[in-house]
Amino acid sequence: MPTQTSASAPRGTQKVSRSAVAAPARKPTTKQKKSASSPRRRPKKPNIFVRFLHGLVRRLYFGSKTLFKFALFIPILVFMVWFSYTVDRSGLFQGELAPRRIVDLMLQGYDVSNFEQMNEIEREVVQLFAQDVPDTPEVIGIGSSRVLQFTRELVGTDSFFNMGVTGADVRDNMTSYYKMVCYGKAPKVLIWSVDPWVLYGDEAAFDKRADVELYNEFLTKVLGVETDYEEEDRVALWKALVEPAYFQGNVDYYLKNRGQSVVTDDDGNPIDFNPVDGDPYEQPTTIKRSDGSVLYDPEFRDANPDQVRALAAEACPTFNSVHMEGFDSLSPKQEEAFDKFIQYARNQGTTVILALSPWHPYLYDFLLTETNQHQGFFETENWIRQYAHDYNIPLYGSYDPTCIKGLDETDFFDGLHCKGCGIATLSIDYYELGKTTGAMAAKILTGEANVSEMPIEYYQNPVKKYDVARCEALGITVPADYVAIG
Repeated sequence: MPTQTSASAPRGTQKVSRSAVAAPARKPTTKQKKSASSPRRRPKKPNIFVRFLHGLVRRLYFGSKTLFKFALFIPILVFMVWFSYTVDRSGLFQGELAPRRIVDLMLQGYDVSNFEQMNEIEREVVQLFAQDVPDTPEVIGIGSSRVLQFTRELVGTDSFFNMGVTGADVRDNMTSYYKMVCYGKAPKVLIWSVDPWVLYGDEAAFDKRADVELYNEFLTKVLGVETDYEEEDRVALWKALVEPAYFQGNVDYYLKNRGQSVVTDDDGNPIDFNPVDGDPYEQPTTIKRSDGSVLYDPEFRDANPDQVRALAAEACPTFNSVHMEGFDSLSPKQEEAFDKFIQYARNQGTTVILALSPWHPYLYDFLLTETNQHQGFFETENWIRQYAHDYNIPLYGSYDPTCIKGLDETDFFDGLHCKGCGIATLSIDYYELGKTTGAMAAKILTGEANVSEMPIEYYQNPVKKYDVARCEALGITVPADYVAIG
């Protein structure tokens, strides 16, 4: 048997690895040769300062592109803010639309119709006037409806505005003047028609329409009287200026009312306050004059004496309803507020003049039969007269109609409101009055005079003026030393 050699012996299956296969020899490259002959070199690190500058340049470049895009948007944003603030259809910044309409017309020199519909917005009209009037009136008047017959002609100057409001209480009186001061428009002269309830501290003395928050602001921030007043958070309010929706609403409102003789409110309802067309004395409605005074409708204005007396008689049993329910004594707190307000006005450089509007003779005589029920009313005039004497404040008029020479029942509209329809007036030269007041103050400051003992100095040289139209209509010839009003 033949012998098996190793060459012929059977072979099992074998796995062949690629690594086991000899690779053909390669010729070394140049790089390999060099690496074999020299040590490996590390990559060079970039300079930190260079990297910083490179990053800064990149940021500046992209930042400038963003800023440029934003700069293109700024004029649009500014216009949106200005337009929304100016149009302000919701009254967030400029006040409600109806009062703004009235003030705009008055500032243009127009009398305004439908005063009867202004009952709830009279106070806003006064505040908006203080905000918007471009030139400070030399003289302003404050008080209730009993002062609303004070006109430019009666006061004797074209630079006059009547800030009286219907039913005004002490809060209305003080805040009207305060608003003028807030806007840097303190007048030279303040005529205050003081109603009796100004010195009454009970809740009955206050009118529900008065701006309580504004009054508390005045007491707290100006007079130093502690109240529950808190500064209003206006951040959320101002956000409306940049809201596209509010801007769009203002655009729609503006386009809708532009050039229209009758404008509408935010809800689309017409605002029925329009400029008076023609002679104001021939209008069928009560009119708000451009100087803030009121011209009543012909029926009320031209009532005969019997009709007026009947109205006065109707007021007798309801007299207490005029802010004087239970008015049996003066309030020390209101006396203090009265004094602080007067001193505040004087510190603003304003000369204060006090006026007492008379009551109808029939009504006043009735009150005299019930003096025990109206003690506060009768005490008020005496207190004010003493105060005027002590502080040398000019005082005119009286609640008692018998104290005013020549006054009779024909000079009244009703029991509470005296007419302001005289044909002539003895007006005050406010420049000369200011000089006299300044001289008196100088004597006090230098110790030359004691304020408690200093006598009252009366205005000796009134300016004599007359109403040309009324005198001509009545066929009256005035003395030669009177000059025409206007």
